[in-house]
Amino acid sequence: MTTLTQITVPFHNAELYLVEHDGQPYTPMKPIVEGMGLAWQSQLAKLNANPQRWGITKIVIPTLGDLQEMVCLPLRKLLAWLTTISPNKVKPELRNTVIMYQNECDDVLWNYWTKGQVINHRKAISPEQQHALHAIVDRRAGKDRSLRASMWIRHNRHFGIAKYSQLLSIHFDDAKQYLETIPLHELGPTETDTLKRLEKFVDNLAARYPALENPLAYEIAQHVGEKLKYQSPKGPKNFWISIQENGALSVQQYSLHHTPINVVQLREKFNGLWEFLHKDEVLELGKVLKRFPFEPVN
Repeated sequence: MTTLTQITVPFHNAELYLVEHDGQPYTPMKPIVEGMGLAWQSQLAKLNANPQRWGITKIVIPTLGDLQEMVCLPLRKLLAWLTTISPNKVKPELRNTVIMYQNECDDVLWNYWTKGQVINHRKAISPEQQHALHAIVDRRAGKDRSLRASMWIRHNRHFGIAKYSQLLSIHFDDAKQYLETIPLHELGPTETDTLKRLEKFVDNLAARYPALENPLAYEIAQHVGEKLKYQSPKGPKNFWISIQENGALSVQQYSLHHTPINVVQLREKFNGLWEFLHKDEVLELGKVLKRFPFEPVN
């Protein structure tokens, strides 16, 4: 920062300032004190009471239409000064503002000084940054899906997140370096084998459980499962399943004394019996014999 002599820094509803003095960043204290809602004269007295500790200096700063001499504090000492303010000892209506300044003010000023902009430390990486991380993993792991998954597991575990999209933007450069330097040989067979087994299971899931592919079959399975909830898994079970044209489904369980009948097959059997009775005139013969009295044969 050798070419800039002053930087205006927006901070919530206030404007703070940074100035260069002897190659170091300083910040005028009056805007900070007044932004917190505190009395400037009492804080100025505290600073003047120990000028060696705080390292304050007076710097002439350009303002709107004029030059103004302001008491400035080295930026590296701002956090220490902020901690001298007790939120419990200020007016209740100022407490949240004081805490906000203590949590954010020095970071915002430092990021403007070093990067020319404020950095949101809680902001997650952008889609472009996500794509950059993906490119590293895809390049190193190739077509090995298990290896890619293992790299992401290591990455997320390292940064303490559940998924890579939750990575904070301030950790983006570290994440790139980490993914570039993960020793792939350390992704042990236990980790990759488990992932491969899981991957194979997912690929074959539909084949093993076809009901998952057919909503109707899945509904039937639910009905049957509900009826079997309190029954022993042993022994035969009989169910009657009916599906109407409108899609209505009925699943009924019936006792083992009832046997399902294939009406088509039953008709075919009766047709054969009917033809036998008529072909050999068995029915006519029976009618004739019926006219004679029955006499037992000794």
